[in-house]
Amino acid sequence: MGVLDDIRHAAFELRQTDPQEAIRVLRRAAQQGGEAEVLARGALGEIYLDELGDLDGAEHEFRRVLQLAPGLSAAEIGLGRTRRESGDVKGAETAFLRAIEGLSRDVRGFREGGALPAGAEEVVLTLLETAVELAELRKGAVPLEEEILSWAASQRLFDAEDDRDDWVRFHALWTRLRILTDRPEEAVTALREAERTGELPPDEAKELLRLALKELGAPVVVPLGTKS
Repeated sequence: MGVLDDIRHAAFELRQTDPQEAIRVLRRAAQQGGEAEVLARGALGEIYLDELGDLDGAEHEFRRVLQLAPGLSAAEIGLGRTRRESGDVKGAETAFLRAIEGLSRDVRGFREGGALPAGAEEVVLTLLETAVELAELRKGAVPLEEEILSWAASQRLFDAEDDRDDWVRFHALWTRLRILTDRPEEAVTALREAERTGELPPDEAKELLRLALKELGAPVVVPLGTKS
């Protein structure tokens, strides 16, 4: 395998079975410099954070990535999560804001460029996920241009997969964001429209509606024979 294959294997598979060996593989890869170092150090940061709970190690790697690739959204997100776990709310907020700004710029570029690159849907989902994390941190509004989310939906960006998993994830995250920012009525309207247009399967739509209606204080009607 080449160095990029080694990085992918360590980052997605080996980390789950032998994180220490994954770290050794990634450290060797980082010595190659260039793109390999950026990818390897980003993966190292995630392993330190998610698998080992080593906040200092994770922060070191994410900051090194940002030195090598300033503004890289994935590293900003990793840094934000690390600072949040360390109790540094302000530092986490700053990193999440930078990530949202960068990801929003990417999505606007997709909209203006016409042709959609591979993986565009994951950029939108990551943007929305980061906005939710920031809203949870702030307990309130986030600076997100939600019109670009509407644009992504209008482009049927999440139809690429055979199932509806990406659509469900998209609407679950957007529902969560609307609830966190005191807009449950908007969530209810959007979810009903998403079910009507086939973006959401009925069962998933019903469960998300249950969450939004609960925030509104509205009664949730459960059909006979089902559990509430």
